[in-house]
Amino acid sequence: MERKLRRSEGAAQPKSVKDSLKDLINLSSLMWDLAYASIIHDNEELAKQVLDLEQSVNDLKKSVIIHMSLAVRSLNDAEKAVSVFKIADATSMVAYEAIEIAKIVLKKIKIHPKIKEGLMKTDESVSIIQVMKGSRLEGSTIENALITSGVGFDIIGVKRDGRWLINPNDDFELKADDMLVVRGTMDALTCLKSYAGGGAVVNTSRNK
Repeated sequence: MERKLRRSEGAAQPKSVKDSLKDLINLSSLMWDLAYASIIHDNEELAKQVLDLEQSVNDLKKSVIIHMSLAVRSLNDAEKAVSVFKIADATSMVAYEAIEIAKIVLKKIKIHPKIKEGLMKTDESVSIIQVMKGSRLEGSTIENALITSGVGFDIIGVKRDGRWLINPNDDFELKADDMLVVRGTMDALTCLKSYAGGGAVVNTSRNK
């Protein structure tokens, strides 16, 4: 799996329209992964995590609207702003759909086993892994974890002290009790789980 270096941004503190849209896309993707994990495994805690991120989505969307509105000086600017608004709206709709999926779990609505089976028949999976104290991941950067494990994976989100960090940088240092949302093959996720001290919370599958 190809891994690219990326800059980490706090989802609730964008610096520009570009940053806001980037964070909104990444946040929506994270919420989608968490929502699917929650529904496949009937995990109410993960479903609550999705709902907790709703305000961050609203803040990012509002930031885009404010930035673009302040930048409008002509008809041409207004047309560009409308295009950006449409992108932000479409992206936020993905997040809102993830919220609706999570609500199914919280309302304890049962999903037919065949539907769950179909959702899990994919080559790539998502795992929610907790870094255990004293494990090989504690104190390691993501880059070092990639090198030492010898497998490809993508950490798309880290929850630390109640706050989510979306798409952390490769030099991000992992700490005990960090909750990682990781995408990769089952073999890669199994390997990473052992490096984390066996702290896998749930696994789910996702289409590429």
